[in-house]
Amino acid sequence: MKLIGKTPINPVLFFSGKIAGYTTWIIFILTVLQVLDFNAHSIIILKFASYSLFLIGLIFTIISLINLGNSTSLGLPSESTTFKTNGLYKISRNPMYLGFNCFTLAAIFLTLNVTVIIMGIYSLVVYHFIILAEEEFLEQRFQKDYLKYKNKIRRYF
Repeated sequence: MKLIGKTPINPVLFFSGKIAGYTTWIIFILTVLQVLDFNAHSIIILKFASYSLFLIGLIFTIISLINLGNSTSLGLPSESTTFKTNGLYKISRNPMYLGFNCFTLAAIFLTLNVTVIIMGIYSLVVYHFIILAEEEFLEQRFQKDYLKYKNKIRRYF
């Protein structure tokens, strides 16, 4: 399985959205480790929500990666793949993106930094467009099987 496939949306949007999201996650981790001082607020409930979201995101992402196995790639695969609906994919069509969104929201809630908020929102919007394009791809590739799945399982939760 090739790890990097064709981008489902404009490559500039795709990669800039991914980089913006990954950057917020790195900021979260470096803030928690006290390498960066982005943790300027003292709102305990937001800090608790932030840590909880990150943990939930980690669980969703790891289980999703396990569920997908060799079908995981950055972008759309060019080779033949199997349609997977096991594990978390029985309750959400996009549990990995749910995990990613939790990471991003965790960074936003922990820092309340304007730059992190802007990058995070940009990333969330781009991920949504990626999901829409991936759904189109899956519909074309798996046709009736995917349509049946799409009608049964919600996009997010």
